[in-house]
Amino acid sequence: MAQKSESGNNDEICYTFIIKTGSDVPIKESTRKWDDGPMILTINPGSETTSSQELRVDEHFNFKTEGAVTVDFWLPRHIGVPKLLKVDLESDKLELFGKDALYVREITILYDRVPYRFPIKNFIYPHHPIHNPTEPRKGCVPHFLIREGAGTLKHHETEDFIIRAREEDLKNTKSMVNWKKSKDVVGDLLYPGLVDVMEYNKLPRFLQFKEANYDMILDFTDKGRDEIKSNVFNNLRAKVLGTYKENRFASFEEFELYLKHKSNEMGWPKENISEAMKVAKNFHTDEEFGRQMLCGPNAQQVQKVMSLDGRWAGRDVPEHALEGKSLQDVMEQGKLFQVTTDELDGIPHGGSFSKKLTGTEQTWYTILADCLLYLRNDGKLVPVLIRLENRNDGKPATWWSPPEPEITDLDHPGYLAWLYAKMWFRSADMNCYVMCTHFSKCHAVSETIAVAAYRNLPNAHPVFRILQPHIQGIIPVNVNARAVVISPKKNVFSLFLSSGSSTTEVFHNYFKKFSYNDLVVPEDVKKRGVEDIPEYLYRDDMMSHWEIIHQYLEELVHLSYHSDDDVLKDQELQDFLQEVVDIGFHRFENGAGFPRNISKREKLVEYLTVVVVNISVFHTAVNFQTFSYVTFQPNMPSSMTQPPPDQDDQITMETILDSLPLLETTFYAMNASNLLGTFSPIERFYLGDHGQNKLGMLGENMVVSPEQEACIRRMGERMRELKDKIDNRNRGRYMKYDVLSPINTPITTQA
Repeated sequence: MAQKSESGNNDEICYTFIIKTGSDVPIKESTRKWDDGPMILTINPGSETTSSQELRVDEHFNFKTEGAVTVDFWLPRHIGVPKLLKVDLESDKLELFGKDALYVREITILYDRVPYRFPIKNFIYPHHPIHNPTEPRKGCVPHFLIREGAGTLKHHETEDFIIRAREEDLKNTKSMVNWKKSKDVVGDLLYPGLVDVMEYNKLPRFLQFKEANYDMILDFTDKGRDEIKSNVFNNLRAKVLGTYKENRFASFEEFELYLKHKSNEMGWPKENISEAMKVAKNFHTDEEFGRQMLCGPNAQQVQKVMSLDGRWAGRDVPEHALEGKSLQDVMEQGKLFQVTTDELDGIPHGGSFSKKLTGTEQTWYTILADCLLYLRNDGKLVPVLIRLENRNDGKPATWWSPPEPEITDLDHPGYLAWLYAKMWFRSADMNCYVMCTHFSKCHAVSETIAVAAYRNLPNAHPVFRILQPHIQGIIPVNVNARAVVISPKKNVFSLFLSSGSSTTEVFHNYFKKFSYNDLVVPEDVKKRGVEDIPEYLYRDDMMSHWEIIHQYLEELVHLSYHSDDDVLKDQELQDFLQEVVDIGFHRFENGAGFPRNISKREKLVEYLTVVVVNISVFHTAVNFQTFSYVTFQPNMPSSMTQPPPDQDDQITMETILDSLPLLETTFYAMNASNLLGTFSPIERFYLGDHGQNKLGMLGENMVVSPEQEACIRRMGERMRELKDKIDNRNRGRYMKYDVLSPINTPITTQA
């Protein structure tokens, strides 16, 4: 402990400062200290009666890794309780010599034996001693003005100096986080509002990844890029030498062997490889197909069929597939379900980059595909009818049903035709999954809410402190994605998805049907009519998370909002809600159903639960199973290279293999799924696990009062019970479903 001053004067009292800086994860480099100049602290700045003098702390602060400095100051007693803290940095070091911002996590002041915590979690850039800026600089606010403790509602504040500091803090942050102009987003197509930054390194520092995470992303992409460059070069050389031939797989077994070989070569996680190999062994069965509709990465699409009009009009299913019943009978019994891919309507075929990637120019066929599923008497959900329509080429729809049960030969044309139809459906489903379920619903929607939150909720606001650990990753992830994944010049999706060259059009199709209620998990389950499907583990675990997080947020909201009247009077909250609708979803009908204002605590709890669950739990469900289900490409083909079959076509194994992605495309899909499905080194989870080196939520939170942290601990206890329940459920299962175990569920989106 550094002793800054001593006094025996009864008019003075000791204030002990515990200053926590640096990242919360180790990095590759050796520990570095920030020693470019002093940190300057002021208690209750702006107060005419209780403000302290500027307190200079000349210490070596941890820069890259977590650390703390403790200092004492003896100060006049009249300063009293530290309610507001100003934090500044000075340095006379020239920028030419590597001056950098310092990440400050939190400062605690011990006063009269009571800890007063000031959560920060932000970067600050040092200014020159003779130039004290008042505007943001180098992506950092000029100084921190931090309210102590739990956070407060503005209309609860009674002291002018605290209100002025709150307004200054919000003004500075708002000036750095701006909306992109609507016409510059995707033209006339529907897409939620997004931040007006196109390059990752131009984001405010508090919206940039911590270094360890960004390094990991670059490492993975560099490995994949090197492999792809090698493939392209080898194809060009073979063409020059006259030895080129397409790298097609000759059997499903070759896909398996390639998966094993390439996974080992790239160093991909062995546990993920094991799960992918289990999928490869069983993907061809109807039971596995149905299980993936309920427990795979796109398990949110199943809905009960209430009418046989429309797309199913005049169609029937062989009675053997319905256990001797008619289609009308099973529908009336509530046992008929569907999955559709309407988001691909009007989307052209892809493959524009196929020649560059594989050496030959291909068409990657984008079709509409729908599937009827029947809930059998044994509780298994199985496909019974698939509709394929190549609308781009003006072809009529074709219809496919399971073969007669006595057909057990896997090479029988009837069996192969049904397998082929399922693979076409799964390819369409894969395209919808990547761009609609994952990117649109998780990433795009969450970014809109995060931008509005940073622009309207100051650090002192309790809702900001609740949301900050959850929203901190989504904006940098999306900016990075727009630069290297879905930009016109670097569209990664176009290198393996049949619809990948038409991302904005697919997004538009999805958002035409999107609404706020899609994010309210109990409402979504009810609307889709899937309450009673057995073994729907995605639904069960999502509902469990919803209930736990809803209860946690209800407790936090009631700590800050003492009545519904507090919600109504909270103008900062109302501004946040209005901006989500008026800017974020202003081109959507009725603002996509998002509430423009909220007057009840109950509705506020639901809204916050929507935000937190979508950005953390739902994203986990759709993101972190990608490797297991996509890397064996026959299971979820990212593209199909031959036209879909006509109704009378004789399907052979050669037909199927000639339609599946080539080796180069397969690798790209594998590498992308590995990157997406890998935890970053800075993840925080709802439940920590020291054995797996996983950090829990406590420690990353900005709700720091004892009562608030008690809420986190109670949530942790309920999450522990959920983990135990999931562990018990998975015992003896061939394919476990633990993606939503709280030790596997990050609290924010990092990839």
